[in-house]
Amino acid sequence: MPVRARRSTPVPLGDLVNRAFHRQGWSRAASHAPVFETWERLLPPDWRARCRAVSFRAGKLTVAVDSSPLLEDLKAFRAHELLRVLNEALRISGRLPLVQVRALDFRRS
Repeated sequence: MPVRARRSTPVPLGDLVNRAFHRQGWSRAASHAPVFETWERLLPPDWRARCRAVSFRAGKLTVAVDSSPLLEDLKAFRAHELLRVLNEALRISGRLPLVQVRALDFRRS
């Protein structure tokens, strides 16, 4: 059996984990896709073109909004309701134990 040469430089653990996930076909993007898909389904048709989920990190869904009045409406009056409905839809679909949205962050695009 041939002997493998040792690497002279250490490999960061994060790189090893990323390689293993990549080899298995797993990715964070795939596990977060239900959040983005559910968000799109929840929005009223007139908001879909004006609100776009742009990232999901550490339980926070960031949404870009292209209208200042809509942005203020979402922040002031709709955030808690949308968060509750989004998590309820994820729970019904069977995804909630795996992915839960803890906060919505609305930003001007």
